[in-house]
Amino acid sequence: MRLSRDEQALARQVTAETIEEYTLHITRNVRLSGSPEEREAFRYIGRTLKGWGFEIEEHRHDCWTSWPGAALLEILNSQTFGIPCITHAMAASTPPEGVVLELVDVGRGDPATLATLPVQGRAALSDGLAMPAKMFRIEGAGAAAQINICGKLPHEMIASIVWGSPTPKTAKLLPRTPIVSVDAAGGAALREALGRGPVRVRIRAAVDTKWRSLPLLIAHLRAPKSSGDFLLVSGHVDSWYYGAMDNGTGNATQLEIGRIMAGRRKRMRRDLRLAFWSGHSHARYGGSAWYADTFWQELHEHCVLNLNVDCLGAKGATVLTEAFVMAEAQPLASDILEKITGQRLSGVRPKRAGDQSFWGHGIPSAFMTLSEQPPDTSISAQGWAQLMGGQPRTGGLGWFWHTPEDTLDKLDPDFLVRDAQVYTLVAQRLLEDEILPLDYRAVVSEAEAILGRYLKEAKGRFDVGPALDLLGRLDKRLGALARRLRREPLSAAATDLVNDCLMTLGRELIPIGYCRADRFEHDPTLAVPPFPTLEPMRRLGALAPKSDEARQLRVGLVRAQNKVCFHLHQAVSMVEATLAVLPTLSRKK
Repeated sequence: MRLSRDEQALARQVTAETIEEYTLHITRNVRLSGSPEEREAFRYIGRTLKGWGFEIEEHRHDCWTSWPGAALLEILNSQTFGIPCITHAMAASTPPEGVVLELVDVGRGDPATLATLPVQGRAALSDGLAMPAKMFRIEGAGAAAQINICGKLPHEMIASIVWGSPTPKTAKLLPRTPIVSVDAAGGAALREALGRGPVRVRIRAAVDTKWRSLPLLIAHLRAPKSSGDFLLVSGHVDSWYYGAMDNGTGNATQLEIGRIMAGRRKRMRRDLRLAFWSGHSHARYGGSAWYADTFWQELHEHCVLNLNVDCLGAKGATVLTEAFVMAEAQPLASDILEKITGQRLSGVRPKRAGDQSFWGHGIPSAFMTLSEQPPDTSISAQGWAQLMGGQPRTGGLGWFWHTPEDTLDKLDPDFLVRDAQVYTLVAQRLLEDEILPLDYRAVVSEAEAILGRYLKEAKGRFDVGPALDLLGRLDKRLGALARRLRREPLSAAATDLVNDCLMTLGRELIPIGYCRADRFEHDPTLAVPPFPTLEPMRRLGALAPKSDEARQLRVGLVRAQNKVCFHLHQAVSMVEATLAVLPTLSRKK
């Protein structure tokens, strides 16, 4: 696949010089959420966009924000010695004198291991980053403190599973115990000491957690005949340390999209809205969550897609197949990616991470990170899979991610241009195409495959026929709509009708496919399976069919399927109504 002549011309407008200039300005300072240094970066971004004709909208909002401070870890055996460590955002502080606890090694902190060890009241030593799900699980097992073993360097993390600022309902889920991380050498020293017998450790940690006023900047570029619909291109400004890759290059790419599209404004059919958050790193996506809550109705009615920009252009970042994209946006994203890089997306569903605050609104999502390192399983680096607690097919974002080493020298100008070209061409299509380039037949295919797997694991003990029947009906109606669109050009009124239909499909299908909570709440930062309300049917295959647990599960599944079918029926009705009205609208002259 090759870029068209117009696409080539657009891609050439992305230059290393401009993106590097933006990145240099943004990464002059460490940008803790709500800090004066972060505010300087926001001011630069606003000035730059205003110079290109964007309307600038600035907000400040209170957000539960956490800055990690000093930390100390000591082994208290026959000879006391210290191990370098860091503490984490949202973790609990210790008293000034610290806490002294017996150490227990819990490996990767998986549930089976935790169930067999004396974790209660001890300091739990585990492999991998301070990932929120692992922190929550180990604390839930009774650990009084946690020590994480990272790789070459300890990685800064935010330990809370609470998405955005806490509510009375979610505040109880915040971490209640101290949490620190050590590098591989520190982890080896702790395990060597355990090999000689019981070990006591002293942990001292200071974490500054409080309500802070955070900035948020929205930049609007209006289409000539704006209907109010807009593409959201979003990224966080706050950083760990200087954050050249995370997220200086992401913000620079947002600016580059803004610069280029300002020169193409007359071609735009939809508005461009650039969103710059604070509170990503130190408030668990507090900025995007606040925006999602505060402007819920506007986003629900008018946002065509959230194009998230994070961690681009690193040296060695040669893997682009694993980027997160919802099924409806994958054909577009993969087409552009293959044209520019020769790689095709593998179809990784977005995970509960990275400012994905808009699923409840029913807004499609494309990307978060785009380019990653090749798989690394070396013991010296500990391997990204081990660090992240899973089995990803990449080497992640680099050994320097979330460390003081995330500096300008870790960037590759050619890769940064490559990544920015992908984003720019995807944004251009979403802004300028007459019909939104979203394929909901891909969503139907994905849903049928997911429910088919669930049914197989349930050993046929729950009937998902009603949902599958509606998916089949939706697929047929979408096929008819696609054929209608291929036959002849549409009038302006018909075009608007089809685009409204596509947006409505997202509003009906995305919440049932991605959310446990209702559309006005935020799920925590824990794994959410596809079609989460129907996922429990998988357990039926392992239960006695007439057991209380199985019968209770089926009662809940009937209700869950009713919800899924309601939204599928709404989607089918929308496409049928669109097909019925299209012939009555005038043809395009």
